[in-house]
Amino acid sequence: MNGPSREEIESRLAAQRSWAETRMSSVEANVETLIMRMDERDRMDAERRAERVRLDAEWREERREAHARQDAERAERYRLEAEQRAERQKERERLEAERQKERDRLEAERQKEREHLEAERRLAEAESKKERERLEAERRQAEAESKKEREQLEAERRLSEAESKKERERLEAERQKERERLEAERQKERERLEAERREADAAWQKTQAEWRQAQADERKERQRAEAEQAAQWRQQDIEIQRLAAERHTEYVKRIDARFDNMERLYYEIKADMKDLKKTVIITAITASLAIVLGVAAFNATLLSGMVSSFESGKNNGRAESGKMRFRLPSLLLTAPR
Repeated sequence: MNGPSREEIESRLAAQRSWAETRMSSVEANVETLIMRMDERDRMDAERRAERVRLDAEWREERREAHARQDAERAERYRLEAEQRAERQKERERLEAERQKERDRLEAERQKEREHLEAERRLAEAESKKERERLEAERRQAEAESKKEREQLEAERRLSEAESKKERERLEAERQKERERLEAERQKERERLEAERREADAAWQKTQAEWRQAQADERKERQRAEAEQAAQWRQQDIEIQRLAAERHTEYVKRIDARFDNMERLYYEIKADMKDLKKTVIITAITASLAIVLGVAAFNATLLSGMVSSFESGKNNGRAESGKMRFRLPSLLLTAPR
């Protein structure tokens, strides 16, 4: 039984080379598809980040306006309190000035009364002296009358001082009532301002709580979307691994069948080998098999190295640019059909 001719061997080698080129083109197409998917994912991530940045900027602008309104309201409250303090200070100064004037007036009246009494006393002493010089006998009577007059004047003076004291006490009581009324009004105004401040603080706290709730909702929504996306990627990885396992099993079956055919052909050639020509043919077939297996192993090694390089480069690029890291699905190693 004659073995394959040289032309058949060359045609088989050409077929193997064309198969290897087709395999390389399919690998390049898979790599381009993977790169396009990665670029699309990067574009979607950039759009999500831009939307997040826009929402954060709007939220910061709203918070800045709310703070500006609160600062303006606080400044207005401070201004009103300052005006009220100034008014209260002016009122106290006015009341103090009135009290001082009243005290000065009463002191002047008392001084005039004392001067008047002193003048009357001196006049009485002059009259008594003249009366004493004129009538010594009537001196004692004049002194008695003078004493009575002095007692009467002292009683009148005491009465006048008592009345003036009552008047001062009445005025002081009225001023005390006025002060208490003003203080009560000021206390009511302070309580009203404090209530308004508490309401403003409560509104601000409510706004802060709503903002925190919105942040928590946004964080939950983002985590849910990321979990869903991760679940989709895990499902894709599982599907890709399943397909890879199926194709690898099919590839192993085909390789085993080819090895069986090669082994059967080898034994047939060995059984029919008669001369050096058959030995050369067998050697050429063995070399062809070694070349085919070497090309297949080289293709697998090259493809694995390319996938590892793309994964490491992509992960390094994401880490340097601050992007989120995602696990790259394993590349499907398709077996020749």
